[in-house]
This record gives sequence, structure tokens and C-alpha cells, in this order.
Amino acid sequence: MSSPNILLTRIDNRLVHGQVGVTWTSTIGANLLVVVDDVVANDDIQQKLMGITAETYGFGIRFFTVEKTINVIGKAAPHQKIFLICRTPQTVRKLVEGGI
Repeated sequence: MSSPNILLTRIDNRLVHGQVGVTWTSTIGANLLVVVDDVVANDDIQQKLMGITAETYGFGIRFFTVEKTINVIGKAAPHQKIFLICRTPQTVRKLVEGGI
């Protein structure tokens, strides 16, 4: 697997909201937001609500569990400029322990 183009990892208990959509994503030049959260990865309603922000500001969004993120992030295309967002520091720790 190649190294994914992860521009930033942010911890925010609100996950995706206007500040993420407007300020962070545009400032760092991300074109793909990956929400790493075991609950949201399985909750269609939360995904739809967060997806509205992504659609409004023109970036792609994916919702993955911690395990899936560890398993697939290395398959990201080189043109994908990834902004990872996690709810807790514990999630980030699991990603680091998983090799990300």
C-alpha cells in the first residue's frame, strides 16, 4: 500500500459542521473528508446530515469505522487530499496504532 495524502487529522466531537466545511477544508486544500467514527459509519441519518455540509462546500466525504479506515486508507488515489476527522483522541490513537 502507498502512503495516503493525509493533510490533517482533527479531533472534534461535532465531527462535520460549518467550521470544518468552510475554514479547515478550504484552508488546507482538502478535497476528501474522511469521518472516522464507529457509530456514524453505521448511522445513515448522521451521514446524510454531514453530507449536506460536504455537498454545500464541494468536497467529497466518506464515513468509515476505525478498522475500515486502517484497512483502506492506503488505497486512496494520489489526487485525494484527505482531511481525517475523529470524535475522540482515543480514535486517533487507534489509527496510529494501526499504522496510519
